[in-house]
Amino acid sequence: MSDSTDTQWSGVDSLVFTIDKFTFRVPQDRLYSREDCWVLVNGQQARLGITDFRQQASGDVAFVETSPVGMVVAQGDEFATIETMKIDLAIPSPLSGTISAVNNTLAEHPELLNQDPYGEGWLVEMTLRRPEQVQSLLSPQDYFTLMREKAESERSKQ
Repeated sequence: MSDSTDTQWSGVDSLVFTIDKFTFRVPQDRLYSREDCWVLVNGQQARLGITDFRQQASGDVAFVETSPVGMVVAQGDEFATIETMKIDLAIPSPLSGTISAVNNTLAEHPELLNQDPYGEGWLVEMTLRRPEQVQSLLSPQDYFTLMREKAESERSKQ
């Protein structure tokens, strides 16, 4: 096991944790939920996706479905589902808002979630309804600590 930083994701500094053959990255330019979503906030807009840890733990993505543009979701409501060879995963929204854009490329290329979870593999964009909820999200360092605990727990189950 080792920790470090790198700039693999678009030149953004990332916290990096390696355990066994897996390397997990946590870019420091966004916030995170306990349920392994990342959030990149820009004013009243936010782009959402799943973390590198979640996509690696879930396996190869075969299908992605997101809530449609115009749908209002509350914090904790499901806004996307992901099917992998291992599991079906319901993704809870880390924030309340109205879906303003969806990544339609994922319909044809769901593997982007595995290949580039922090870039081309984003899920939706939303207009925030309760911007104060951003304060409930984890900092990159806090999520990194939580992710390490989850990875070590999964390893001990094997």
